[in-house]
Amino acid sequence: MEEYDAVVIGAGVGGLSAAVLLAKEGMKVLVVEKEDRVGGRALSLRGEELREKGSAWYRRLLTGQYCWLAEARPGLEEMAGSGTLDGYVLDLGYHGVSVAGEGYFAHLRDLIGGYGSRRVVIKPFLTGSWIGGEFYREPPLSRSTDVDEKIQAELDRLGKNYLDFFGKLLAYTPEELEELDRVSLHDHLVNIGFAESGVLYDYFRCIGTLITTINDPHDISIGDILRYSSQVLAPTILKGGEVYVGGFTEGGVMAWPEAVAGRLRDLGGELLLGSEVRRIEMEGNAVRGVVLGKDGEEAFIRSPRVIFNPPVQELFRFVEEKVFPRDFARRVKSLYGYGSVNPYIGLSGLPVPEEHARRLMKTPCVVPRSEGFSWDVYMAWNIQSFIEPTCAPAGKHLFTAYLPLTEQESRDRELVMKVVRAVPDFLEGIYPGFRECIDWELYTVCTRLEGVAKSVTQAGSLKPDVMVPGVAGLYLAGDTARGYGVAMDCACSSGILCAQAITGRDYGLR
Repeated sequence: MEEYDAVVIGAGVGGLSAAVLLAKEGMKVLVVEKEDRVGGRALSLRGEELREKGSAWYRRLLTGQYCWLAEARPGLEEMAGSGTLDGYVLDLGYHGVSVAGEGYFAHLRDLIGGYGSRRVVIKPFLTGSWIGGEFYREPPLSRSTDVDEKIQAELDRLGKNYLDFFGKLLAYTPEELEELDRVSLHDHLVNIGFAESGVLYDYFRCIGTLITTINDPHDISIGDILRYSSQVLAPTILKGGEVYVGGFTEGGVMAWPEAVAGRLRDLGGELLLGSEVRRIEMEGNAVRGVVLGKDGEEAFIRSPRVIFNPPVQELFRFVEEKVFPRDFARRVKSLYGYGSVNPYIGLSGLPVPEEHARRLMKTPCVVPRSEGFSWDVYMAWNIQSFIEPTCAPAGKHLFTAYLPLTEQESRDRELVMKVVRAVPDFLEGIYPGFRECIDWELYTVCTRLEGVAKSVTQAGSLKPDVMVPGVAGLYLAGDTARGYGVAMDCACSSGILCAQAITGRDYGLR
């Protein structure tokens, strides 16, 4: 029986962020991960792994991260046997990194003194929108007022300013932002007069969905958007230089969690891969440690602190529900996530203009809500290899995208297949000749792209706190606990808040 100051369940972005900060404070830390690699839902795989390990391995990997395979063309078994994906690097789902790594990722990097000798390169991309059959260019964030002429014309017609969307920006108090967590994007656009223009409404709805991965503007929390803008985007812009919406990680998104895991080891922390936590052991209402299981054997690891990194909805599989306050248990069981269809398409050439290829493109509707969806299905897409060439073989290109769905829609195969069928038709309509360039297609589905959706009932300050009430020594990290920002940045900020709660140190987040 070994003893640690803290055990972290799951080597996802949130768990690693908390663990590395605790290790830096001199605590003895163990991170336990059931997969053979770090990253959680932010993991990567080489195409050669499909050929070497087979299609069943890939399906199991998807299942372990709340994903499933909807369609493969040619079939997955044929792809595995023929090495179709050799030379490609696929992230598990769509993984553009917020602010090209200069948001909460950079904040953590600075707190831990960098990654040692490990190299993490995140290639930035521009953004653009496709609305009503027209292209709208978007500049770097650091030149956000240099908007597309067509958008400016709409703003001029209404007597509005682009920055009206952000309100007071740097002057928001934490209390005001917590109130805004409960305000929808739709209501915000109505309040500032932008809803009077269909183009402006769709344009800013695309921005809102990009940040929250929610289709319905009535459910999108404006508080989460404005908090990220005021606490991350604006300060980053004020540092000077060009600031971008996002970027892709050289060698796959997993390079970042691997670098953090390496830094964890530098600082004396331990990482145990391929082992699963069976349960969290309690002594009354206090954490006593965890029980690990592997190859039919069990081992008890003693620790007065456990950080839970899987989705919080999974917590009662590890600790009996009766241990927790009734209100907390009820709240956790009411939380819902948001899913997505994630297409990967291998291309023999570049069927899109370079003006689009260098951007993350967004459109408000690929499949209309009349097809049985709660709202029009949005899509964001990239020619990822144009921005970050190491993800595709020489002379080939990798198209990646995500189309948000509610958690229920992402589990409904009939609805999912409507999306799968619509994607190539939509792309061919914008880029004639796109179909002729397709070598292969994979359509994975993530049922928890966002473990807790950034909605008006559960965004930001409305998420469960990192300190679990009524249970001494139990903490939460990851995108389902209190944290801010887009996707992985949200998980990273949650990990920082978790470490802050344990150590009592001020890491600059509230």
